[in-house]
Amino acid sequence: MEKIHRLLYPMRVCLITSRLGDKENIMAASWTFPLSMDPPLFGVSVAEKRYSHDLIKKGNGFGINLPNPRLEEAVVICGTKSGRDTDKFAEAGFSRDEGKRVPLIKECPVSIECELVDEIKTGNHTLFVGRAIDVRNRFQDRGLYQVRGMEFTAV
Repeated sequence: MEKIHRLLYPMRVCLITSRLGDKENIMAASWTFPLSMDPPLFGVSVAEKRYSHDLIKKGNGFGINLPNPRLEEAVVICGTKSGRDTDKFAEAGFSRDEGKRVPLIKECPVSIECELVDEIKTGNHTLFVGRAIDVRNRFQDRGLYQVRGMEFTAV
């Protein structure tokens, strides 16, 4: 059967940062979206098998970093390597912008830091709901969108 969720693509690519103690990670995710304006809530859907899953759940927060098209190569690194054995900040050439709970990515035009307020089991994923506690709007730029697999477009 065709992957029917692909009918919704292209979708905005985000880089999700997380931390638990001294463990940090960056994962590429297209399933990230606003949920509420008041309070400002955002959701990210993460497969239970992903390294970031436990970091978000136990670390009680996540960062939503919006890459521009120039960061496509770094996005692929963050989406294809595991943080269990790779320092993705170093591998992708990213600089940390320290948040209140999690590291954010300085090279991204925008970062939204969220504290975890809820989680909902949705099949083989968990929908993490976070309340925005900080926004870093560094500069204006186009967004990077995933068309399918490793195919991207800029908007």
